[in-house]
Amino acid sequence: MLAGHEEDPGTQHKAAELVLGAPDGAERDGLLSLIYHEGLGVERDLDRAFEYAEKAAFEGGDGLGYFMLGYMCENAETPDQAEGGPRQKYDHYDAERFYEICSGIESRWRDQAILWLGDYYMDMAQGGDPEIGVEYYEKIADSNAEAAGRLSDHYWDLIMPEYLEDEEWTSQLFRWTAVAARLDPEEYSYRMGWIYADGLGCEPQPDKAIEEFGKAYSYGDWRGAKSIARVFEEMLDSAPDAASRAECEKNIKLWDERADRIREQEQDKDE
Repeated sequence: MLAGHEEDPGTQHKAAELVLGAPDGAERDGLLSLIYHEGLGVERDLDRAFEYAEKAAFEGGDGLGYFMLGYMCENAETPDQAEGGPRQKYDHYDAERFYEICSGIESRWRDQAILWLGDYYMDMAQGGDPEIGVEYYEKIADSNAEAAGRLSDHYWDLIMPEYLEDEEWTSQLFRWTAVAARLDPEEYSYRMGWIYADGLGCEPQPDKAIEEFGKAYSYGDWRGAKSIARVFEEMLDSAPDAASRAECEKNIKLWDERADRIREQEQDKDE
């Protein structure tokens, strides 16, 4: 009920009533923690949110309970942190522990905990171990667009801008960008086009590059159209006859015009 309706007071109130009236149990306690933390249909109360999170987690092994404990530790919202002074029970270092427990529990919160852990280890100012971060992302990346995208970003950053020809990196870049482009084509089709065009982790495949660039263009990315024009420019150099060269020149003009048209529309909006 709450998904997509967070700003609707009526929906929030109805959801809160359902949870408050539900039978006692760990799942109810986890949801109560969330509701009181966010003030969804009830007055926001961090102390009660924390109380229900502990109960859900420690008495019932609830994934949301552990997630809420991790979140509250991360953001200094547990009662002892909020009051300041000497450490009593929890601090921000406990966030990793609670998210780790959540990541091992089958619940709708598991993926979010895994993403947090992946981000934590990717951040050199925090966990500081990208190899562990990769391992976390890989647990869910085949079906989670955010995790696949983070893996694609990681290997892209390793390879660019020097285009390092590390076979392991390029093969992983190809693998995870292909997954990301399948799960989130609007965000990753353009990159997948370049991977096919340049043969990163695969043989250069102009036809597939054009297909992926075309998807990016269909989502309004002018770079997709401009890149299709560049692929046809490369094909022009090896065109076997006059008819093929004429077709390439026609497509170069067509896609350059399409790219310029989108760019002009974007500039008009900005103005």
